[in-house]
Amino acid sequence: MDIWILPVFLPCLVGAIDLYVPELPVIGMLDKDVILPCWFNPSDGFSLQNLSVFWKLPNQQQVYGFVLGQNQLDNQHPYFRNRTGLFHEELSKGNMSLLLQGIRPTDEGTYICFVNIHNSSIASLSLQVGASFSKPTLHLEPSEGLKPGDQVTVTCHTYNGYPEADIQWQNGEGKNMTENITTSQVANEEGLFHVQSSLSVILETSDTYSCLVYNPVLQEVTHASLTVTGQHLSFPPVALWVTIGLCFCLLCLLVALACVCRKQLKQTCEEEQAEAGNEEQEENGELKTAMQPLKVSSAGEDEDATYLE
Repeated sequence: MDIWILPVFLPCLVGAIDLYVPELPVIGMLDKDVILPCWFNPSDGFSLQNLSVFWKLPNQQQVYGFVLGQNQLDNQHPYFRNRTGLFHEELSKGNMSLLLQGIRPTDEGTYICFVNIHNSSIASLSLQVGASFSKPTLHLEPSEGLKPGDQVTVTCHTYNGYPEADIQWQNGEGKNMTENITTSQVANEEGLFHVQSSLSVILETSDTYSCLVYNPVLQEVTHASLTVTGQHLSFPPVALWVTIGLCFCLLCLLVALACVCRKQLKQTCEEEQAEAGNEEQEENGELKTAMQPLKVSSAGEDEDATYLE
């Protein structure tokens, strides 16, 4: 049995006795038992035969009754039947505390401790109910084919908590995110809450988003994180092999083109060299012809000589 008792008490100065109850709310865990403290310092000669104790709600519904040393449950509200009791062995010590079993969200509220010993005394306290939320789960939409600049929605789900949670979103640097957040909290038949919170962001290269769920009564924090990466440098297997094939074909084409160009260039150079050689031979032939000496035949010389005589 889990029992939550706060050690700070306030006396209620009404009538002949001083009743003491917690100043701060008593915290009860869902489905557990809780003790609502109420006590006084009995005087000498105190007898249970003179004691009447009632626990009631503000609307006067009876939670438990004890009259002149006997349980009096005829007027007990059915909601509390078989769920409440006093510590009878502690009554003679002035302990009027109420045991409330199987705590439910609907048990939350104000309880009044009424004690009568010749004179009446009344004190009230507050009960708060808490239920831990489940560990959050995160869902990303869309979840495939992401690249930086895309808008994505991260949704956080958590269940079966009480009371309503405080939801907070943080980025990878631990900074709170307050914009583009939508949160809904819906209670089921048992009064427990299902929380759904969505965060819309523009995707960066890589970032981490955390959903923090805070229970204000239990002062518990549960959280979950999700790292989202824009896959702009990643390829699916088929696209990768297609890209490799295209690159190989392009490389082969470049090699073939280089070979053709090299062959063409070589042929052009050979033709130019051959043409230059032919021109050089022609020039040499003409030069030899221009430099050749003139020859005079002997017959001509004789004729000239004869004529001179």
